[in-house]
Amino acid sequence: MLYIFCEISSLLILNSRQYQWENRNNNCNRAPEVVPTLSLKLREVSVPAVVIKGDDVWLNCTYDLEKETLYSIKWHKNDVEFYRYIPADVPPGQKYELEGIHIDLTRSSKGNIYMPTTDVNSEGIYRCEVSSEAPIFRTVRGEREMRIYVNPSTKPQILGIKPQYGIGETVNLTCKSAPSRPSALLKWLINGEEVENRSNKLYRPPAVESPPGLFTSTLLLTFPAKHEHFYEGKMTVQCEAMISQAHTLRSEEITITNSTRASAATAGDIDSMKDGPKISGGKHEYQVGEIVDVNCTATKSQPPAELHWYINDKEVRSDYLVPRPPLVYSNGEESTVLGLRFEVKSRHFQKSEMRLRCTATLSEVKKMTSEPLEVEIAQQQRSDLHVDQVNAESVQSRSTTCNVAAHAMRYLLIGLILWSSL
Repeated sequence: MLYIFCEISSLLILNSRQYQWENRNNNCNRAPEVVPTLSLKLREVSVPAVVIKGDDVWLNCTYDLEKETLYSIKWHKNDVEFYRYIPADVPPGQKYELEGIHIDLTRSSKGNIYMPTTDVNSEGIYRCEVSSEAPIFRTVRGEREMRIYVNPSTKPQILGIKPQYGIGETVNLTCKSAPSRPSALLKWLINGEEVENRSNKLYRPPAVESPPGLFTSTLLLTFPAKHEHFYEGKMTVQCEAMISQAHTLRSEEITITNSTRASAATAGDIDSMKDGPKISGGKHEYQVGEIVDVNCTATKSQPPAELHWYINDKEVRSDYLVPRPPLVYSNGEESTVLGLRFEVKSRHFQKSEMRLRCTATLSEVKKMTSEPLEVEIAQQQRSDLHVDQVNAESVQSRSTTCNVAAHAMRYLLIGLILWSSL
């Protein structure tokens, strides 16, 4: 957006940076000289994305005042203020009670906050706001998400198992995880192989919250015992619990206009989004009917990140997405790439602007497996199985003897026929 005033200096906003237009001698016909101005910038907001309950954390807000004077620094969690730093106040740093927030003011300074411990209520969206003094009163802000995780304290437990089962008897087992956050995903293993919900019956009740903020998972398994379940008369049963520690990183937000008179595209308040996915391709201005064709590339990770595209904060339809081959590195890590391609419609613009954003979700899976439990085939059926095996061996032995005798008789008859013909 361009404002021109012949009597005073003019202002041009371009790509989130401000430039001062100098008009010498108030000559509006003269080409302006573009000189960059110095203004408040938010360099980085650092909030740990994955935190184990009880760990200490630092929240860091890095800014550059340039020529401006600091008025305040404020921190919010889920839009509720819990800390502010105002140099003119005594004391300058003040905290406000909020569930999940534990601040040590003796170690906190300006925009950097130290929390000696965390709990499940510490999870949320953290936002830092930095404001400059009069007469400018500029405010810049940035936010990050923190997720709190609690791993199960013990291995999953198997309930309802008996020492012996007869062939055809129903095996009815329950696997129960220790409390965790988020809830554990359970699966059954029989003789080391994962049980699929085909001939076996799996039932997964909703996770139960107990104690508050933690969740207990259960998985029921029901199936009839068969001969193939037993190896040398024994069957091994295990249960595995998996916890996915996932966190989401946001890309810069790209604002696209449909008019040269509208404000130019911006990349948000933060000067650099070092850890988030990157958006490439495209341009800052589109008209209805044109094609937007851009890519989102995640930072390298293992396992690879999961990408999502948003238009005006709403996730896009699947037909807008263009899968791209990942970038594979020599250490086995990958960078996921996801394209976004669509024809611009008037509905895509809100007040002449369309905002594009990409998010990357990174996951790390933690596994805990129960101790292997062995069950035996019923004793009588074990004896029957042994008899069946002996009978089978006896039948096979008699069959072999008969085959040998038949071959001998055949050769004897052939010999007699040859002798009689002489």
